[in-house]
Amino acid sequence: MTSSSISGTDALTRVVQRYREDDSPALQIEVGLLRMLDATNSEQLASDLREFASPWEIHQATEELSPALPDDPGLYMFVWRPPFQFHVGTMPTHGSFPQLLYIGQAGASNNDRGNTIRLRYKDYRRHLRGNPEDLWTQAEPENRNQRLTRYLSLRPLEFWCATVPERSRIEGWRRG
Repeated sequence: MTSSSISGTDALTRVVQRYREDDSPALQIEVGLLRMLDATNSEQLASDLREFASPWEIHQATEELSPALPDDPGLYMFVWRPPFQFHVGTMPTHGSFPQLLYIGQAGASNNDRGNTIRLRYKDYRRHLRGNPEDLWTQAEPENRNQRLTRYLSLRPLEFWCATVPERSRIEGWRRG
């Protein structure tokens, strides 16, 4: 684990302790139910990803990660895995409660040839430096940039990516 991810986790832990008695901020999520309920589309997307994309790589999101990422077109997402566990009766539940914070694409068209997963990640590094205290002290985000700065300060944060050599496939999945 790098010093950046440790300090980000430590900063979030300190802020959580500071605001423990305050009302909790909410994670604003919009879930497109139609796509999630369309089993045929979901099966087709899963099949296409197996056929046309590399397996997903999962990394801890840190400021130093970009050199280790593929310099290729593809898909990526930021996933937050809070240390959430609850008990039902006397039986504890285990596992993770992953929250998909952001999905993106890199190099979806021939006009976008220089855009790669590695270069896109470099654009997000500034958001990783966000102050977790902003979750309690700042107004609800109103645009993409504010949402990224607010939510990419959460830890532990993962960056998932899959390369897709056929650029035209990337754009097609966004519409699917």
